[in-house]
Amino acid sequence: MTSGGEAQREVDAGFDIAMKWAQLPPEHLQIALQALEPQLKREHQARMAQLEAEAEHARLKAAELQAKRTQAKYLTNFIAALVVTIALLVAAVLVAAEAPWLSAVLSGPSLILLAKFFVLRRDDTKLLREVSDSARAEQEKGTDQKRQAAQ
Repeated sequence: MTSGGEAQREVDAGFDIAMKWAQLPPEHLQIALQALEPQLKREHQARMAQLEAEAEHARLKAAELQAKRTQAKYLTNFIAALVVTIALLVAAVLVAAEAPWLSAVLSGPSLILLAKFFVLRRDDTKLLREVSDSARAEQEKGTDQKRQAAQ
């Protein structure tokens, strides 16, 4: 950061340069600006390339951070599913002698659904609806056929 004295010196230096150019004919200024233009273009292109590289670096860093977060989330879900599944199996074994129906409830569908939701990361709600709808349609079809046969 420049101090007040340094800023004033820069302004004075700029003013001195402007005064010197004011003494020359305008053609000299035009020639000087034309000679300076390619250098300014190159500096601008270099600065734009640098800014693009910094933006790309920031984007890559953000993507890497997001990937790390996603990996941590998946690992946490997997560990949670494993703990819950083991707890359900242990509970099923402990209550098997006294309540076999409770053991079946603890170890059967709940274990399968946990594995499906957490480990496989799948939710087939639509598929389950289609299966139940087709089963219901088959049942209604069978009921209609029995009625027709009875008449």
